[in-house]
Amino acid sequence: MKKSVLHVGLDVDDRAFHGAGFDSEKQTFYEFKCKPTFGALSERLEIFGDNGYEVRLCYEATYIGYGLCRDLRASGIHCDIVAPSLIPEQRSKRVKTDRVDSRKLAELYAKELLTPITIPDKTDEQVRQLIRSRGFVVDQRRRLKVHILSLCRFNGIDYRRQTKTEGHYWTKQHLTWLNSETSKHPEVTKKIFERLLYQIVQLNNEIKALNEIIEEQALKERYQKKCQALSAFKGIDTLSAMTLVTEIGDVRRFSHPKKLVSYSGMDIIEYSSGGKEKKFGITKMGNRKIRTVLVEACQSVTLGTIVGKILRNRRKEIPPEIVDIAERCQQRLWKKKSRMSHSCKHSNKIKMACAREMVGFIWEALVAVG
Repeated sequence: MKKSVLHVGLDVDDRAFHGAGFDSEKQTFYEFKCKPTFGALSERLEIFGDNGYEVRLCYEATYIGYGLCRDLRASGIHCDIVAPSLIPEQRSKRVKTDRVDSRKLAELYAKELLTPITIPDKTDEQVRQLIRSRGFVVDQRRRLKVHILSLCRFNGIDYRRQTKTEGHYWTKQHLTWLNSETSKHPEVTKKIFERLLYQIVQLNNEIKALNEIIEEQALKERYQKKCQALSAFKGIDTLSAMTLVTEIGDVRRFSHPKKLVSYSGMDIIEYSSGGKEKKFGITKMGNRKIRTVLVEACQSVTLGTIVGKILRNRRKEIPPEIVDIAERCQQRLWKKKSRMSHSCKHSNKIKMACAREMVGFIWEALVAVG
C-alpha cells in the first residue's frame, strides 16, 4: 500500500528545532519541538514513519550548514535545503515565530513553491571553507593595517612627509622605516607598535601558508583542468580560479549563462509598468564571492588586449579551444569598455558590465572542460 506523504518544515535554532508536518490530503498539521540534534530529530520523524507516512523534510539555508541534511539523507529521509530569499511572502502577515515559520515552510513545501539549493560535495565544501578562511585572515590583516596607520597619524608619524617620498605603504622599505621611527617614541608606544607589527608578520606568514595549501589543491585531478581553463582568462590566477570553481560547483546545473549571472547576483533590477521602462543597479541577491572575483578580474580591462609574459607562458599548457574562449572574452570586454567609456559611464558601472559579460565566457570554458 502506498504511503501518504508528510511534508515537514523545520525551523532550526541553537536552542531547539521547531517542526511542523503537513498532510495535504487531510489538510492537517502535526507540530513538534525537539533538541537541536540529529538524534532527537530522527526520533521524532520515526514516529511519523511508524504512523504510515513517507517523510519529506526541508529547512532554510542557514549557518547550520549542510551537515544535518547529509545525516538525514544518509538515514533514508528525503531532505531539501531551500533558498530563504525565494520563499514567497505575504506582506499582510506581520507575525513571525518559530512555530509559524515551520508551518509556513511545510505548507509551501507541499505545494512545491520552495526552491531547493544544490548541496555541494564534501570535498568542494572543505576547499571552499579553506578559501573563505584565507579571505577572513586577509580581512584581519587589512583592518590591522588601517589601525596601525591611524595610530601613526595620532602619534605624528607620517612616512611620506618625513621621508619626502610618495612611496607605497607596507613595502619592506616602509616597514623598516616604521620600526626605526617607532623606536624613538616612549616605551608604551614603542611596545604597542612592536606587538602590532609582529602580528602583521604573523598574518603574512599565515596567508602565505594558506596560499600554498590552495595551490596544492589546484594541482589535484579534481580541480586541475578547471583551474587551468579559468587561468587562461586575463585577471584570473590560481586563487581566483579555485574560488570560482568551488563556489559555482557543477556548472552543468546552469543550462544557460543567464542562470549563472542570476546565481552570482548580477541580474539587473527592473521596475517597468504602464509603458515606462525603469532599470536600476544589480540585485546583489546571489553569491557575493563569485561577484567579487569577477569584478576584480575586470580591473585589468583598462589595459586593453595586451597579453603579458606570465599569462602568455601560462596559456602554453592550456588547450587551444580554451585559449580561444579567453581571447574572445578579452576582445569582447575591451569593446564593451571602450563603448561605455565613450558614453561617459562611471568606471564602476563599466567594471560591473564587463563582469556580467565575462560570466558567459566562464560558463563556456567550464562546460568545455566538463
